Amino acid sequence: MLPDCRYAMLIGSLPPQPMDLFGCRLPVISRIQLDRRLALLAQKDAADLQRIEGLLHWSKMQGGDDADIFEHGRRELDSIRSDFLRDIVAWRLELRTLLSALRRRQAGLQPAPGQPFCGFGARLPLIRHNWHKPDFGLGHALPWISQAQQLMAQHQPLALDKLLLQLNWHYYARLNLGHYFDFPAVVLYVLRWDLIHRWATYDGELAVARFDELVEAGLAAVQAELEGTA
Repeated sequence: MLPDCRYAMLIGSLPPQPMDLFGCRLPVISRIQLDRRLALLAQKDAADLQRIEGLLHWSKMQGGDDADIFEHGRRELDSIRSDFLRDIVAWRLELRTLLSALRRRQAGLQPAPGQPFCGFGARLPLIRHNWHKPDFGLGHALPWISQAQQLMAQHQPLALDKLLLQLNWHYYARLNLGHYFDFPAVVLYVLRWDLIHRWATYDGELAVARFDELVEAGLAAVQAELEGTA
């Protein structure tokens, strides 16, 4: 079967996702049903999807210190065959890096000499250089940072989670334009399914407890929390 036909059939078998993330009470399809549809993926694409989900679910990553985790992440990221998909994952990993930096600073931590802050994206030097600034000097390019910093300082985990979910939701929606029956469309559907699932299973009290733990925790725990798996 030609890939185009295979993925047209796959996408055609999936129920449409809603426009409004926060209007969702449950995903429109269960993960078991989704995985059955994903069995249509070509072997190399299935491997790439597994790699992408593994990168975005930090609990699945190998253990070790921060440097080991990031080195493994970079190797996995580089092995994704599509530039378009690699950029999607890189964007999300940079977002997590920025959130991790905000949370570390909120906890009163400072970058240690000789132990640079680990993370993804080209903005790492700016984060380190502008550690003292509320938005790391990135507010003009990334206006959500100031809002996230304020919500963190005000101890509002639900509002912060909603901000981040909405940010991801809109980002994926924009990227989906022009991709309807190809492998990137499948990946974006799976990534948006994960956002819906996270929101549908959101537990506010658990989020508050988790927030308190994370302020005192290291980077690996922050990453796990961002996936809702801690």
